[in-house]
Amino acid sequence: MALIEMKHLTKVFRSGRLGSRAHTAVDDVSLTIGPGETYGLMGESGCGKSTLGRMLTCLLPATSGQVLYDGRDLLRVGKRELHPYRRRVQMLFQHPDTSLNPRMTVLDSLREPFLLHDLPGRAHMDDVIREHIRAYGIQPELLERRASQVSGGQTQRIVLARIMLLQPEFIVLDEPTSMLDVSVQAQIMALLRDIQERTGVSYLLISHDLDLIRRSSHRIGIMRDGKLLEQGETGAVLDSPTHPYTRSLINSFAYMRD
Repeated sequence: MALIEMKHLTKVFRSGRLGSRAHTAVDDVSLTIGPGETYGLMGESGCGKSTLGRMLTCLLPATSGQVLYDGRDLLRVGKRELHPYRRRVQMLFQHPDTSLNPRMTVLDSLREPFLLHDLPGRAHMDDVIREHIRAYGIQPELLERRASQVSGGQTQRIVLARIMLLQPEFIVLDEPTSMLDVSVQAQIMALLRDIQERTGVSYLLISHDLDLIRRSSHRIGIMRDGKLLEQGETGAVLDSPTHPYTRSLINSFAYMRD
């Protein structure tokens, strides 16, 4: 059973006079992600991974294709109809600091979901927040600091805690650890696994890190030049790749580690 399904999703960017130059960033991609599943999307920089993620969260319009969620095409509904889905489909960005206003306190940032989405418990939201952050390893004293005064690892925890206040069913993780120290990367991935086990949330994990994809994904897809070249169970694809590009990608990663 699919939670979210992409059918023939395509994104063409146009530039130049009267849009005379066209660049196809995502080219006829179809895939499904089930409840509680992590789908790892891997490929070189510029292959279209992040563009795909932004289309799934309706942050970027598609040129053609469908994004089906609960049987409805999210790319074809109006802003008012889309609002309920904003809570259920979220995105964790590569640069977590860009998700927080540096002039606001951490507490003010965590209040935003209550104010924007009228969440239950709004009348006692500060108490709800202080209880909620415990599961994310956020110290209460951080709540009074400005976002600009918090470390990268703590910022990612704060952004995750804010997302999970909305109780989403699907999150796009766009290179969620690439800007963090190695020691912090493992902590954030452990936190993401814990969240998935507790809530059953589904992830699209976008990364160029083969080890991260192997450890964290149930199924994976390999992208190049906007096309989805190969997909399947993680072990099957990485241990017995069928596409030459997948084999070269795996070999180049092994070479870099040696």
